[in-house]
Amino acid sequence: MMKNKDFKQLFAPTNSPLTKQNQVQKWKVLIVDDVEDIHTVIRLALGGFFYKKKSIEFIDAYSGTEAKKMLQENPDISLILLDVVMETDNAGLELVKYIRETIQNQFIQIVLWTGQPGKAPKKEVIISYDINDYKTKTELNDDNIFTVVLASLRTFDAITTVESYRQNLEEKVKDRTKEVVQQKKKITDSIKYALHIQNALLPSHKSIEKLTKDYFIYYKPKDIVSGDFYWCTENNDKLYFAAADCTGHGVPGAFMSMIGNTLLNEIIQEHKLSKPSQILKKLNECVKYMLNQGGAKNEANEDGMDITLCCYDKNKRNLTVACANHTAFFIQNNIFSTIEGDPFSIGGIFAVKPNQEFTDHSFSLNDPCKIYMFSDGYKDQFGGEKTRKFSSKRFLDLISSMYKKEFKKQYELIDKTFNNWKGNYKQIDDVMVIGLKII
Repeated sequence: MMKNKDFKQLFAPTNSPLTKQNQVQKWKVLIVDDVEDIHTVIRLALGGFFYKKKSIEFIDAYSGTEAKKMLQENPDISLILLDVVMETDNAGLELVKYIRETIQNQFIQIVLWTGQPGKAPKKEVIISYDINDYKTKTELNDDNIFTVVLASLRTFDAITTVESYRQNLEEKVKDRTKEVVQQKKKITDSIKYALHIQNALLPSHKSIEKLTKDYFIYYKPKDIVSGDFYWCTENNDKLYFAAADCTGHGVPGAFMSMIGNTLLNEIIQEHKLSKPSQILKKLNECVKYMLNQGGAKNEANEDGMDITLCCYDKNKRNLTVACANHTAFFIQNNIFSTIEGDPFSIGGIFAVKPNQEFTDHSFSLNDPCKIYMFSDGYKDQFGGEKTRKFSSKRFLDLISSMYKKEFKKQYELIDKTFNNWKGNYKQIDDVMVIGLKII
C-alpha cells in the first residue's frame, strides 16, 4: 500500500489553470442580466458570503454578447447567474451553448433564471441544455440565492479539484513513461553494443573458410543478442567447429555463449585435448565449476548448453563428431545419416552426475560430405495454419529436400521456410542452422 505522504505527492498541486483557479482568494461569479436591479439584489443577498475562506468577486454583464467578452477576460469564472431573455428571447440559452460547445468549458457552473418562464419552459431547458439549475426570478429571495450559489460553488470546487488531480496524475504518468522510455533506450543501446562484442567473438568468414568454402550459417537471435553461438579454431592440422545452444536467450543466453566460447578456446589451447568427446567432457567440468553446479545447494541452477562439436583431421581425412543433447545430420554419397547425440547437456540439470562421458562418431572422408548442425529454435517455432511447432520431422524433410542445392540457395530456402511458417507469430527462441561441406 502506498504511504500517505507518497499518495499526497502523487496528487501534489500543479501549475495547471484549474489548480491556480482553486488557489485564488475569491470565487468569481458572473452575473448576466439586462436588469440592473437584479445585479443589486444578488450582491445584497450575498454580502459577507464566504466558502472555504474565500469571498466572492462579482463580475457584471448586461447581455449575452458582453458576457462572452467577460469570459474571455476571466477564464477562471466559477459560476454564472444567467438570465434567459436579454437582447433576444434566447440570448441566455445561446450563451450556454457557446460555453459548453464553442469554448468547451464543462466546469463553469451555470444557473439560469427567467422572468418569462413561458418562453423557455423549465423541463425542456433542463433536458436540452447543460445547466446546473433553473429558477424563475420570483424565486430569487436571499435564502434561495445563497443556497444556489453555495451549492454551485461546492460542485465547482469538487469537480475542479478532481480534474486538477487528474491532470497532475496524467503529467506524472507522462513523466514516468518518459523515464521508462529513456531507461529502455539506454538498456537497448547497451544490448546493441553487447551485440558488437558478441559478433566479434563469432568466427570470421576467413576462419570458417579454413575448414570449407562451401557453407551457410543461418543465425537469427530472438532478442538482439543470442544464446546460440558457433565457434571454430585450428590446432595441429585439426579443424574444430561447434554449434551450441545455451540456456535462455537474450542477455542471459549471451552471457552463457561467451562462457562457452571462452572455455572452448581455453580447452583447445591450454589442455591440448583433441577428441570431441574429451573436449565436451572437459567443457562440462569447466561449466559446472564456473557456475558452482553439482552441489545440493545449487540443484536449481539449470544453466548450461547443448552443443555439437566436430573435428576434421586433415591428415587422416576423417571427421569426428560428438553431441551433447544435440542431433546432427551427416550426408555422404547421398546417404543421409542422423547423428543422435548423448542425451545430456553441458552443465545444467545433469551437473549432479559425476564423470559424464560423451560419444565420438567418426566418419571417413574419402568422399566429400555435408554436415548440418542446428539449435532447437527452428523446429520449435510456432506457426502454420494450426499454430503448431515446425517439428523435427518437417525440419528433417526440409534438409533432405535441399541438401543437393548450392549453399546460397539452401540459405534462402531455410530463411523463406522459417518466415512463411512463423508468419505473424512471435519468434520464440534463438534460431541457428549451419550447413558445411567438407572435402
